[in-house]
Amino acid sequence: MKVKLARTSGFCYGVRRAVNRTFDEALHVDNLYTLGELIHNPQVLEILKLRGVKIAESVDEIPDGASVIIRSHGVSPQIKAELGKRGLRIIDATCPRVIRVQQLAERAGRRARHVIIFGDREHSEVKGIAAHAGRRVSIVKDLKGLRRALRRIPRKEKITLLAQSTQNLSAWEKLKREVCRLKPDVQIHETICGATDERQSEVRQLAKEVKAMVVVGGLRSANTRRLAEVATEEGIPAFHVETEADLAANKLGRFEVVGMAAGASTPSWMIRRVLHAMELVGKRRSFISFLQEVWRFIVRSNILVAFAAAQLVYTSSRLQGIEPELYYQWIVAAYIFGMHLLNHFTDVFSIQINYPARVGFYARFRRLLLTLGLLGIGSTLVVSYLLGPFTFILILAMSLLGLIYRVELFGKRRLGARRLMDIPGSKDLFLGLAWTVVIALLVVPASGSTFSPATGITALFVFSLAFTRSLVYSIRDVQGDRMVGRETIPVLIGESLTRRLGAVVLFLAACGLVASFILGWCSVLALLLIFNLVYAFVMLWLTRGEKVYSDVLFDTIVEGNLICSHLLAYGVHLAGIA
Repeated sequence: MKVKLARTSGFCYGVRRAVNRTFDEALHVDNLYTLGELIHNPQVLEILKLRGVKIAESVDEIPDGASVIIRSHGVSPQIKAELGKRGLRIIDATCPRVIRVQQLAERAGRRARHVIIFGDREHSEVKGIAAHAGRRVSIVKDLKGLRRALRRIPRKEKITLLAQSTQNLSAWEKLKREVCRLKPDVQIHETICGATDERQSEVRQLAKEVKAMVVVGGLRSANTRRLAEVATEEGIPAFHVETEADLAANKLGRFEVVGMAAGASTPSWMIRRVLHAMELVGKRRSFISFLQEVWRFIVRSNILVAFAAAQLVYTSSRLQGIEPELYYQWIVAAYIFGMHLLNHFTDVFSIQINYPARVGFYARFRRLLLTLGLLGIGSTLVVSYLLGPFTFILILAMSLLGLIYRVELFGKRRLGARRLMDIPGSKDLFLGLAWTVVIALLVVPASGSTFSPATGITALFVFSLAFTRSLVYSIRDVQGDRMVGRETIPVLIGESLTRRLGAVVLFLAACGLVASFILGWCSVLALLLIFNLVYAFVMLWLTRGEKVYSDVLFDTIVEGNLICSHLLAYGVHLAGIA
């Protein structure tokens, strides 16, 4: 079965803004409430509960001194006033597009116009808009309701027509035509959100290319239900699911090509989980599928990242004028392999959120992978010991740092963090520094060479690649990291500033490579390696936290940069100009 994913899936701007604000507040605020469910997604709500965020159905349920978040759907002016009177700290996360609809309703009410809202009467957004409109307001859900409302409204009253921001576009168009026919002087405002328009249009287009549609999102999510309705209107069966457990594999397996879309309140990690489950439905055994399975094992077991790191060792050796040795590469590959595996096994919650496809994989091969990880670290220590005391002490120290990264070391009151991983931004910085030490610096004492200006340039080059590589993954995983409380650099400063930070580091590394060639510290290889910096920059600039990527393909492309550096270094060596 082939799966086609809609281009626009996952959190819309308003939901992402509200969710990000809530999780950011949860890091530093203890007594935090949301007025009603923040979004209509049970999985996100469960994580909020684990993070200590409580749901209050009314203002009376919120205790004095608490902080309260107004969700993206907005609330009535009366509720806002009540919150203000209580002296509660208010964090208004109302979507700016919903605020615009509220303002239009309020303006129409002040001008004594009758406001007709096309939407779900019980939806919190519609309730808030209606409250802003005042006494002259009608809520309709279809053409029949519209005609009934128009019969009740006095002929002399002017009418303003608004729509709930997540309404069905085709139904909205029919409603507008009908109201214009019955009431030509009606004032109509286009209030359906652009993201809603885009998603529904994409589903209509995708429906022409597939035989069935899976729509991922909360069963109570209005915009998700609309997407399922749109697919059905286009004449194909639609399956609305909350999680991968809801997939009807026996029904989906009948279709050769299935589309997949997601509502505006569906997190990217849940989309990845469902996508992974769909890819396993109706899978046919063939030689190609066997090769794909082998490659998945190589990627998900961290063999690929270990191999890629070993290739970077070769490159860094050549850049420093040191003859590469296989045991340098083995030390680094085994160290990276072991550290990645052990950290993944001790970070279960994060893996469940950011790497859902690997949860079952790690459970299936747990004993094998743990054994290989420990053997990897052990062999690293043995080989480094044979190379000399300095190399051994360096690798031992790096291994211990890697092992204690998640261990509680000190009290929170004193340092603001219990573990090294709790230090804001530490993941990306520590990973960049660790890779620099074992890849760029280790080969110098191990080979009996001395540190030189070329060593400094190589360290800068390796750090820039390792650091921006980590930033790329942190940008991709920003939603999940924020939810599990991990303050990576993108969580702290945002995706845009993170890209700029990475670009600055890459630019400095490029300047260093050019200068090293001009000053005669490094060979022409220094200039060729600028290609890898450009590669890293492109990955940094194209990766988006709200996008859904295949973990295997994504990892292959990212680690491919390090392998390319080896090919460049080897090519220069063969040409005899190193």
